[in-house]
Amino acid sequence: MFTRDSREATAKFLGRTPGLPTSASCACVHLRPRTTTLRTLSSGDHPNGYVPLVVCEWYVLYDLPSAVTTEGSLVTPSLPPVSPDRVAEAGESLGFDLTDAEAERFTDSVNAELDGYAALDELASPDAARDVTVRDVTHPGEGDDPHNAYVTRFVLDGADGPLAGLDVAVKDNLAVAGVPMTCGSRVFEGVIPRRNAVVVDRLLDAGARLVGKTNMDELAYGPTSETSGFGPVTNPADADRVAGGSSSGSAAAVAEGSADLALGSDTGGSVRIPASFCGVVGVKPTWGTVPRDGFVDLAPSLDHVGTLARDVETAALGLDVVGGYDPRDPASAIADRTGVGACAEALSSAPSPGDLSFGVPDELLADHVSDAVRERFEAAVSSLEAAGATVEAVSLPTVADAVYVWNAITNVEFAAALRRRSLPLDRPGPYDLARLDATAAQQSTAGVGFGDVVRERALVGAVLLDRYGGRHYTRARNVCATLLAEFEAALDGHDALVAPTMPVVAPELGAQKPHSYGESEGLDVPLAYNTRPADLAGVPAVTVPDGGDGLPVGVQFVAGRCEDRALLRVARAFERVRDA
Repeated sequence: MFTRDSREATAKFLGRTPGLPTSASCACVHLRPRTTTLRTLSSGDHPNGYVPLVVCEWYVLYDLPSAVTTEGSLVTPSLPPVSPDRVAEAGESLGFDLTDAEAERFTDSVNAELDGYAALDELASPDAARDVTVRDVTHPGEGDDPHNAYVTRFVLDGADGPLAGLDVAVKDNLAVAGVPMTCGSRVFEGVIPRRNAVVVDRLLDAGARLVGKTNMDELAYGPTSETSGFGPVTNPADADRVAGGSSSGSAAAVAEGSADLALGSDTGGSVRIPASFCGVVGVKPTWGTVPRDGFVDLAPSLDHVGTLARDVETAALGLDVVGGYDPRDPASAIADRTGVGACAEALSSAPSPGDLSFGVPDELLADHVSDAVRERFEAAVSSLEAAGATVEAVSLPTVADAVYVWNAITNVEFAAALRRRSLPLDRPGPYDLARLDATAAQQSTAGVGFGDVVRERALVGAVLLDRYGGRHYTRARNVCATLLAEFEAALDGHDALVAPTMPVVAPELGAQKPHSYGESEGLDVPLAYNTRPADLAGVPAVTVPDGGDGLPVGVQFVAGRCEDRALLRVARAFERVRDA
């Protein structure tokens, strides 16, 4: 069945090869170091014939159909010679206009050198899978997943530790060994990681009981959950309304009570948006605080892994566990400066409201905020003032430009990752050769199965790169520095900034069709208007339910870079005022 030609292997897989993981239930997957044994798999055809396209910036090891036999052995990829036409194409991609004679001449030298690289294919690839048993892997139906919060349910027990007794759900762009990972896209069906994301290992080491992979907008592009290949997540507060996105299932799972704690990711508000709509706490830490090894990036320079829970203390405890430096993510070196690791402990001495000062950015409380949300937010601020806090207006002038700044960065980084087959060129290993081989095999059909939002965003990014040389991306990155300086100025003399998390309450399903991430028909500004600025500046932010009657409304607090522990103490102080 399987050949050394990965393209042929993939094509044969699409011809419905038996014996490989499908979307049918998997009763038990046992993992040992360097081996993977699938004990019980129900038979069935690969659903809908999508090519498993892997768009990963980080280092997840996968079992992929194009590189795995039915016995589980890896297929060594061949290194065939290239033609002059292929050399000319490669030159064109680099800006070289090769003549036919030059292409012929370079073909000989390129092929001569490529022969030497074949030896690399014989070298062993490390497999760091931990010895765990994943139980009861299923794809839940409507009866046992009323809000469509989960793509996959399973049970994975951790050791003893601070999270013992807590059920934890994980967004489906974080790898859990032996459990399918879809990133909210049908394109990814059949992808099964062989090792955990670092945050998953940390959860297990801390005693968490993992209970499922949560539904999400496709590749994390969307603020409502309606771009998910597995259907929208409905809001536990009102099943006719969206849960928000892109960490839709994580928020719904916490709100409905099937999880005590959940992990999500936040690139433009994707933890805080659904947390606000569903009425739970959502924490986006300082950029880099939580390592992203084993995480499928959308835009690496903006992606944050965060926590969701029903109260600040549980969310802080989760952040303490998953945060902290890991050498596989150099950006996580900043974690030592954030106070993460002792956030939950610090909440016991949360400040008195009378000792707190808040700034309210005019730009985040402008005409785009609905009357209903404005009224609830002003009531929350008034409760802080009544408890002795000082509140005054401040300004973040560049917020109005954040729409295009965010779009330029995200679209270009996403398109660039697709083009380089998601090679993590600036990261330490290990890498997954099988994943890279499968990604190469799908290039001729790249984009098949993706929704319009994902394809549109990638095309915009490609045009910005090709037509304009990426200058809008670099200018957008420079604006991020300006925005960070504005946050620092606005925070001068204040403990935190405070604003509505979302300009509206959760919309009804289908009421706003996102034609790109955050911009929706029927709303003058993106749904993520109030959440994107903190991602662009890399500063920590947390949304806390206001506690009012009716549909949930979130109150967002933002602090200075690396002030995560102080921010969570402020959020806890607000909880106490709210609950008094």
